[in-house]
Amino acid sequence: MTARLKHLHSKIITCLLGCLPLILENSGAGQEVPSGHWKRNGLAIERFTINGTGGRNNPLRKPLQSPFSGGEIFVRFNLRYDLRGLDSPPEASGEFFVLWLDENEGTDGSPHAANIPNIGIHVQGNQNRFMIRYNSTNQKFAEPLQGNRDYAIVARLWKSSPEKTEPFDQLSLWIDPEGTQELNPDVSVQNSKSISTLKWIGFATGGKTEIEDQIDLWDIRIAKSWREIMDLPVEPADPNYAPYMEKPPAKKTLSFRQHIHPILSKHCYSCHTGEDAEGGVRLDTLEEVLQHVSLLRHADSQLYKVLINGTMPPEGSSLSSLEIQLIATWIDEGLDWDLDLLPVPIPVSDHWAFQPIKRPTIPTASTLEQSPNAFSRWVSNPIDAFIAAKHATAGLTPNAPADTSTLQRRLSLNLHGLPPQIARQPNAFTIDNMLADPDYGQHFARHWLDIARWAESNGHQHNRDRTHAWRYRDWVISSFANGIPFDQFLREQIAGDELPHSSPSQLIATGFLAAARYSGNELDKQIQRNDILVDITNTTTSAFLGLTFECAQCHSHKFDPISIRDYYRFQAYFISGQPQNLVLRDDENATQLAEKRWDLFKEVEQRLLRTRRKQGYPEPIQVTPTNVVAQMRPDERATFKRLNEQLSSLEQTWGFYSPSTASKRLTVAPHEMRWQLPHDPSLLAKLRGAILIRGDLRSRGPEVRAGWPLVFGAASPEIQTRLKLANWLTDKQNPLTARVWVNRIWQWHFGRGLVETSNDFGTQGKPPSHPGLLDFLASELIEHAWDTQHIQKLILASSTYQLASHDSAKNSRIDPENQLYWRWTPHRLQAEAIRDSILKVSGQLDHRSGGPSDSHDSKRRSIYLTQKRDNLPEQQVLFDSANGIITCARRRTSTTALQPLWLLNSSFIQLAAKKFAERTGNVETAIQTALHREATQDELQLLEQLAKEHGLSSACLAILNSSEFLYIP
Repeated sequence: MTARLKHLHSKIITCLLGCLPLILENSGAGQEVPSGHWKRNGLAIERFTINGTGGRNNPLRKPLQSPFSGGEIFVRFNLRYDLRGLDSPPEASGEFFVLWLDENEGTDGSPHAANIPNIGIHVQGNQNRFMIRYNSTNQKFAEPLQGNRDYAIVARLWKSSPEKTEPFDQLSLWIDPEGTQELNPDVSVQNSKSISTLKWIGFATGGKTEIEDQIDLWDIRIAKSWREIMDLPVEPADPNYAPYMEKPPAKKTLSFRQHIHPILSKHCYSCHTGEDAEGGVRLDTLEEVLQHVSLLRHADSQLYKVLINGTMPPEGSSLSSLEIQLIATWIDEGLDWDLDLLPVPIPVSDHWAFQPIKRPTIPTASTLEQSPNAFSRWVSNPIDAFIAAKHATAGLTPNAPADTSTLQRRLSLNLHGLPPQIARQPNAFTIDNMLADPDYGQHFARHWLDIARWAESNGHQHNRDRTHAWRYRDWVISSFANGIPFDQFLREQIAGDELPHSSPSQLIATGFLAAARYSGNELDKQIQRNDILVDITNTTTSAFLGLTFECAQCHSHKFDPISIRDYYRFQAYFISGQPQNLVLRDDENATQLAEKRWDLFKEVEQRLLRTRRKQGYPEPIQVTPTNVVAQMRPDERATFKRLNEQLSSLEQTWGFYSPSTASKRLTVAPHEMRWQLPHDPSLLAKLRGAILIRGDLRSRGPEVRAGWPLVFGAASPEIQTRLKLANWLTDKQNPLTARVWVNRIWQWHFGRGLVETSNDFGTQGKPPSHPGLLDFLASELIEHAWDTQHIQKLILASSTYQLASHDSAKNSRIDPENQLYWRWTPHRLQAEAIRDSILKVSGQLDHRSGGPSDSHDSKRRSIYLTQKRDNLPEQQVLFDSANGIITCARRRTSTTALQPLWLLNSSFIQLAAKKFAERTGNVETAIQTALHREATQDELQLLEQLAKEHGLSSACLAILNSSEFLYIP
């Protein structure tokens, strides 16, 4: 065919060109904005099919209404090549057709080729292939082109350095992509020279495109994000108002008492009621029935299926068709229930942990049938009396006390996480002085941070930083250092914002609740909030009650007296609050700054929503904070930036805040996320707790009021706040809180709790080894105003704590696991204490306390290193630290090959050994410094020979790798 023919043959296809959406630079990401008409010559029509000319031609091109020089842009178009005109090389010349993106329009014959991004079809070898290119030396090819097939072409043009003046040096191509393929383009190419501003897009044919060639184009789009170019759902403007379940009919036609209860009584209740219901299926409580239905959808419900297929009832007369239809209607109308007829059962349990705490009688010499002298020689305080009682029963003889240097080292490592210094004062190692030392708070706070699953990032895939989360860590350190009573410690963490005249310190304490992970990439706000609520519920019940509450999230607990109703009643305490950046200064100016910032954001957001609504976006229309900021006019953006800077200069904390129940209004600063939690206080106040059937957010069952588990008695009918929950938790009648806390204290000193399963006091947990001692300590805690240090002083002063660790053949045969505490069991230092101890003996430890966290190469104590959930300090990962994702009641102690490799070869340990050698100067001093004792002659001979042959640093390295250095003796 001749290339001189200029006549275009076209067929009419669906017209999309006239409403082609393009982006304005200052619009929201992906906003579709009507722009001017395409400039076109005689070779293109609006309902377009393009034919070739046998020469270079630009039949279709259009300007962006505003130039774009941002970081990335996506383009998409659908393409179909008519098979009849498709030339296959090498028999023919092949095909050429591209979309170009340029700063300039050019003319009909302009090439748009030299370092200009092109996306389209070109010849490679013997095939026509999809390709992207900047020039003939910088191009990549994808799959071959097939005729008479529809293709969706998506390309991303972006800058590796997203400055306005930098070039669009990266180009990627997808052929028929799925929404999940954003990170997996078919081909990508880069070129250091390219346009830096996009003003025009157009389509070009070349010499290989002939008059018979027919190329259909439609659905041409440009957007600023993958989600929008791919029509993926994004953030609704107000997602929490969107329904997540079908609504039941406004008018119910059935009464449970009149229509349903008689059917269940006649056919079901002989087998399916009470604790011993056949098959574990109860139909006499609403929460149990909910497990066997799909609410509002009878056909999907297991209860309906076993009736309709005749499986149930297995004996006697089957249900009539009318009765089955009534059951179906009952399910479809929302499962009406009569709580007067069949009330929520109040569980009763004889399990030890659910019984009231009663102060036990302290064993005496007479009750143990021991001589008063022998008893008094070993029993230093009531703890020893309870331990001695078990010894007497089992026939055990406890070890003698450890020597003084061992006890001093044990005490220092246990309370401070650091080896002791050689005492300069006689009273340096008194218990009171050890507890008053700042190192105590810094070490013991780490135990609680494990339980609080604390970290300084959101977790999940984006894992963005929580800039102000460090304040909660400092609050915990201060609480231990200052001996805050445990009831106050608990109350401020659960309800700091609800306390009268809440102080900055009390707001910081709510970081316990706010430590929950938070997915900023979750489009569904209900799922996002529910994940946070589940985390808070599970952590709170585990930390303070020692219960596996998570087992009741989808169904009533299989072993403990906790129903699914109990689970969601407890969760309802937290429903009206959420994690936020809270401004600590009670300042009207701060409030005004925040209001101006939110008002500006909402104004632009509403403007963006109106624009998208006019463009026909489906409801609910979804926009991200990035969309909103990008839509701002220059003056708005400048104001928004200034307000953000002013707010960021204010003291803030990452805390938990419920506007509807807090004692005063707080200023909330922004926490930038792709998909944010709702800000509107009135929306939060409207949220209500409900049973989620099988834990599914979209199977929302009956609403529930906040309350604690019914096995502990019903909560009052008045509105339940978190403060009331905290008061119940610290009530002396609560059977669990004090027991759980003293058990944790015991574990942190001995390495194992009196209840070994310290996060499971339920029926599947291990029973206490010394139940009388546990209740004695719990009673002591309550009677001494919840004073944690009072319990610690009892423990540390006991003969039990001061036992030597050597073995005894007789005792080992009786109690090989030392469950009855006849000797001290050495246990390895925790990860942080290993690092801190090495830094201390090598003279490198930086004792600065408090403030924002430091990088992992800092020489400060490990508790002050940044705790990012996907990037914890190396030694913490190696030596079994908590992961900051879920509560950690007791760290495991593993032995892996990487641990000794790190202790021998890491740059950290090599430098420490060198500094240790420089500081001590000889083997004898090194042993005294690291192990707090005199060296033996064998040690001196061996290590001095090593130092002579390989240097003192090698001998110091050996000391730092010794079990004696790494264990609490």
